[in-house]
Amino acid sequence: MNITSTSSNPAEDEHLMRCWRIQNCKDCLTQEPDCSWCPFSWTCVPNSNRVPFMAPAWDENICPHWAERWEIRTRPLGCQVSTITTLTSLVTIASTLVLVLLVTLAIVGIRRLRVYSEKNPEWWKVWKYDWKQWISRWQQYYARIRVGIRGGNVDNQESNREQEPLLPS
Repeated sequence: MNITSTSSNPAEDEHLMRCWRIQNCKDCLTQEPDCSWCPFSWTCVPNSNRVPFMAPAWDENICPHWAERWEIRTRPLGCQVSTITTLTSLVTIASTLVLVLLVTLAIVGIRRLRVYSEKNPEWWKVWKYDWKQWISRWQQYYARIRVGIRGGNVDNQESNREQEPLLPS
């Protein structure tokens, strides 16, 4: 933020001067409605964003020093809470809720698997299946798809096609 240059809008200049004259965080956040506090440079700066604590996301020059932009203090949060602290808390809460959801889904899945196991014992022992029968079924299925027939006997259909004339009469 460059205070020496004036903007083309006198209202913005007036807003800047109203905030800039305040010298402590508490007064900055309580006296003026659209001001925020930059703690490292001890400056009160104008902040007219719709969501004040998210101002650093839209304006990288919200504070005089670039390194303190995510440490800005805003009105709804107060002087002890920075934007980065708020965002960290929100991400932590969201991550915790996602983790709880995943654990809940895992528990529900395990319970359903147990019920299925009681109804169908030894379903998970795949080495006991007759794999030759499975493989032959899949081969027959893919052979039908290749020929274009989804049902019936492949050999029988092929023999019937031998009786058809090549050219229509």
